[in-house]
Amino acid sequence: MNSPQQRPTVEAAVATVNTAVFAATAAQAAEFTTLLQRLGETGSHVQTGGCPAALNWCAQQIAAVVIVDLDGETAPLQTLKELATLCEPGCHIVALGSHSDIDLYRALLHGGVLDYLLKPVRLDLLAATLERSRNDQHDDFARTGRSIAVTGCAGGAGSSTVVAALAQLLSEVRHVPVAVVDYDRQKGDQGLLLGAQGDAGLASALESQEIDARLLQRAMITVNPRLHLLGQESAPQTLKVVDSEHLLGLGASLCRLFNQVIWDLPAAHPHETMEVLRHSETRILLTDLTVQGARNTQRLLAKIGDESDGQQLLLVHNPVHAAQPALAREQFEAFVGRRLDLSLPYVGSALNESLLAGPLSLQRLPAMRQALLDLADLACGRRPERQQPAGLIDRLKQAIGRRAA
Repeated sequence: MNSPQQRPTVEAAVATVNTAVFAATAAQAAEFTTLLQRLGETGSHVQTGGCPAALNWCAQQIAAVVIVDLDGETAPLQTLKELATLCEPGCHIVALGSHSDIDLYRALLHGGVLDYLLKPVRLDLLAATLERSRNDQHDDFARTGRSIAVTGCAGGAGSSTVVAALAQLLSEVRHVPVAVVDYDRQKGDQGLLLGAQGDAGLASALESQEIDARLLQRAMITVNPRLHLLGQESAPQTLKVVDSEHLLGLGASLCRLFNQVIWDLPAAHPHETMEVLRHSETRILLTDLTVQGARNTQRLLAKIGDESDGQQLLLVHNPVHAAQPALAREQFEAFVGRRLDLSLPYVGSALNESLLAGPLSLQRLPAMRQALLDLADLACGRRPERQQPAGLIDRLKQAIGRRAA
């Protein structure tokens, strides 16, 4: 351990490093650099080397938060104890790792670690952890479900179809408990898309003074064992104004019941839906590559804010009207001041035609299904699990194997 003369004073550290990250690999260090930039974090230090690098650095420097990767560390608890002796008393240590081990998590918390982040780290979880460090909160912290708000930058952007597809893929492929909120209170079509019929409880939930989670769960329509729908088939022409706090309370109740709550928000964007967009952990904005689409996108981005509060923003091109865009992608991105995160393939009228046979089905549209599965993974903070196409030799082996069977 170094002598006090070799280390900077606490006063000097105030102007140096807010967050120091010690990742296991260069790729993970690059990911953390991007996450911190998206959160608007300044005065950060990111490097590779894991625990050994953290020990060496903290012997000479001071940081408010130290995030250290435990992967490959044979004695993580002992190493973190040694790291704590090198850090200032006010420094918060956050562990990072690939193993979902509840015993390790409990031991880390008992040892004074602020939190344990599982890789890959979601933007909202990192933001919440850094916020807790600033507020010096060491109390029990339980993460409930997350909200994914989907809307079009203008009408006809295909948001309802995207919501239904995300809900199906997350519940059936990723095996995640999902709730869909169809907030188009006059022309909602999630019931048609998901193959559900009857009252889905939205009207009663909005009229109720207090939202009881159990009653809410029973009022929703069960689409499959992991997918439930909250919506309404019809509504009067003049809708009652919904209090924003009440709607956010409804969302919080759903997040106590489901892992992912997906909101289908109308492009008209009434006031309360803007609040849902501002508070959701993930916001998905659908647009087309036209001049009007670029203008609408720019206006909506200005209203809902950036990702500095830890809320992920995904800008998605959904070509519902034509295969060839009116604007080049580079022109569109330069105008709105932000890059597109994903482009969905153009499928023409194939989706609408498939609905004549029943609920939404993506089985005959493999390219669209894969793109939407990538979007579902991105929305949940995971890396897309896209399979690499098999080469000629691999396809021959598969064909020979099928014939031998």
